[in-house]
Amino acid sequence: MSYQERRSIVSLIGTFVIMAGYLIFVSGQAQAAGPSVSSDIQFWATAILLLIPVYIVFQMVLIILFVIINTVATQREESETADEFDRLVDLKSTRNFYHTFMASFVLSLLAVALGQPPSAMFIILLFGIFAASVVSYGSELYFYRRGV
Repeated sequence: MSYQERRSIVSLIGTFVIMAGYLIFVSGQAQAAGPSVSSDIQFWATAILLLIPVYIVFQMVLIILFVIINTVATQREESETADEFDRLVDLKSTRNFYHTFMASFVLSLLAVALGQPPSAMFIILLFGIFAASVVSYGSELYFYRRGV
């Protein structure tokens, strides 16, 4: 298994861990806020705005730990230089990320247009961010294993 495949698997697992923990945290906060939370736009906007830096910091720490553990385990430092194949894999996985996120964005707008409460829009966006991340790292793994 290549370095890029291992990095994608670690990022994919990290995405599941951070989203599970974050969803447990947000659902606990929503229950504490009471039944009025379904119409509280400020609560859901804060929940998503808080997710972004938490997710970024968690992924950065995870990748740093991965590089350290990988270097210790393999006794060699991996080069981070990207060739044409790496750039092509990155472009295709980023494309898949954007397509997934845009689909969730359109679904969230559609939910509000069909009369759902504002919380439905934010919940769809929250799961859309998670799904887009999973699709991105899953695409990386797929393209590294199968080729482009």
